[in-house]
Formats: sequence, C-alpha cells, structure tokens
Amino acid sequence: MKILSWNIERPKIYQKGKINFIKELISSENPDLIFLTETNLLVDFGSEYFSIHSTKLPSFQEGQNYNTMENRVSIFSKYPFIETLATYDKYTALCGKIDTEHGAIILYGSIIGSFGGKDFHFENDLKNQKNEIEKIKGSVFYSGDFNISFSGFKYPSAKVITETRDFFEQQNLEILTKDNPDCAIHILINNDFLKNKKVTSKMIKIDRKISDHNAVICEIENLEK
Repeated sequence: MKILSWNIERPKIYQKGKINFIKELISSENPDLIFLTETNLLVDFGSEYFSIHSTKLPSFQEGQNYNTMENRVSIFSKYPFIETLATYDKYTALCGKIDTEHGAIILYGSIIGSFGGKDFHFENDLKNQKNEIEKIKGSVFYSGDFNISFSGFKYPSAKVITETRDFFEQQNLEILTKDNPDCAIHILINNDFLKNKKVTSKMIKIDRKISDHNAVICEIENLEK
C-alpha cells in the first residue's frame, strides 16, 4: 500500500500548468491513498479513485480570501469509502472509512492551523484533532499538513513538538515521516497495523513555484513469512 501526502498550496482554477504538474507527479507515483491539503475541488484523478472532500470554502472565511473551488482537505482512495465521519470542523478536517484487504481503515486528513503553527487556529485545531484521534478505534491513517516539524528546525516550538510526539506515542501511532527534515507534512499509522510489515519513506523536493511544501510518500509491504 502506497500513501502520498502533500500540501499543494492553493492552486487556482486558471493555473492549468500547475494543476497538470500536480496531477502528473502524483499519477506517476501511482499511490493507493492520496491526502491533499490546501487544494482545489478541480484537482481529481479520474475513475480509478474514490474521493471525499472537506467543504468548499466561501470567498471569505476566518479573515482570509479564498478563490473559486478551494477546499482545505481532499482524500483519494483506490478502495471504496464505506462511511464518512463528521469532524469538529467541516472545512479543516476530513474523516472516512475504507474497506481493504487488510480490513477496515479510518482515514483522517487535516490541516493543523490553516494560517501556520503559532496562532489560535493552530492551538484549536491541535486540541480538537487530538480529541478526535483519541476516540477513533481500530486502524487509523492520519495525514496532512501538521505545521509541525519533528526533525530539523524546531517549528513551531520544542514544547509543541515534544508534547505532540508524546501524544502520538500514547495513541500507539507511528510518525512515519518524523525523520524528514523541516517537513510539516506527515503520515501516521497505528503500530498494530504495521506489525509484520516493512515501511519505506521518501520526500519529493518540489519547486517553490509549485508549492512551499515537499510531497511525502510512504509504502507499506507485508514481510515474507
């Protein structure tokens, strides 16, 4: 199973070149699951994927102007969604359940702090997402733009990094992307799900003309018995 997560930095409907680059790069990796943040409802990957999306943003939301068809989170899956679950904020967090050969998996995609890692929105999102993740039972894949770097520059602060890492450890969640330096995009998976599996991870460097975030990819393979 291959998972790709990326903040694509708010593509506009007239930015055909940017949108095509994003779609071609992702399609070339052929992931089974795609988590996109700061995205646009025009970005899609055809009939091969099922998808769920956070609510389209109005033209003005939380003191910020938004363009046509912008939304904050989209999840694409080669596996069908069997249920969508409500979250604390229909614009900022998205949750759905898929059925796979490994059993049911809950996909939780989000942004923690739509305006960065150091304001009220960040604190509110982090608190509410911790509460929701804590309540989820079973296999969970949690991914998106966390506005937290677990390696490299200590953003937003050493305190937030330590407290968040400790929380994930308490929830038995492994941060598969924690060693990517200066990276705010993360993929977390239950350790129970990862038993007897091999995980490989990589980060794709992205030209800042496309996005100020790199894409991250994790691949999970069953170990031979």
